Amino acid sequence: MAVITEAHAPNLAQPWAPHRLRIYTWTGLFTFAMFLAVTVGVASGVVPPSFTTDVVVNLIFGIPVILLPFVILWNAPGEKRTRLDKAAELTLFYLPYTAGSQIGYELMFLIGHPLGFWAPTTDPGWKWLWWQYALADTRYVSGNPWIFALEVVGVLTGVTVFVMWTRLVRTGLPDEARIRCLWVTFAGCAVLMSSTAVYFLAEVGAGFSNIGQGWWGLGFKFIGENIPFIVLPPLVLYSIHLQIDYLTRRAGPVGATR
Repeated sequence: MAVITEAHAPNLAQPWAPHRLRIYTWTGLFTFAMFLAVTVGVASGVVPPSFTTDVVVNLIFGIPVILLPFVILWNAPGEKRTRLDKAAELTLFYLPYTAGSQIGYELMFLIGHPLGFWAPTTDPGWKWLWWQYALADTRYVSGNPWIFALEVVGVLTGVTVFVMWTRLVRTGLPDEARIRCLWVTFAGCAVLMSSTAVYFLAEVGAGFSNIGQGWWGLGFKFIGENIPFIVLPPLVLYSIHLQIDYLTRRAGPVGATR
């Protein structure tokens, strides 16, 4: 259990130092700008939907996103954080991180499945961002009901955890309400972790028969870009547990005084 003193009450709503918040923000903006620029470029014919484009662009926006969680460990000069401070920051970092993936990425696959968007093509147009991942995981086709089911779960859960995040970053949120939001968040992250496990283990069981693009598709796109969603969820669940434990213990004495 984290040791908390009166001199250092944790800020569970906004635990980040300014330099870490700037890095989170600018990395997010840079990634979105790259997505938008390449999508527009391919759709307009300025950028070819080639393997070279695939490799270069994924490295440019993929590596910063993969490394971004390590920023949580970078203390400001003189900053002294407890385990609970880091737990709160990891939670508030991960919720929009994973929700952005589910809502911004899986949602388009979900919409496109019944509309027949995801058929084999050499001219993806505006669909390049999603099409290039489907080259690595060929299960992302319009007729795959199993992937469609995972997308429904992912998008609905992503929306839920994002809504909880918008509440958890409020500094005036009462402890009782924060505990409730954390429990919903815990359930949502557990669902997403389970879905990710099923997603990967199913392909392991299939002997990676659905993975295309050779070493690039398997090593970087299928595994590398998904490493944060494999490693971080158990840590986030533990981080949420620490916050619920702390808030519940604090609510006991407060309730007794009332």
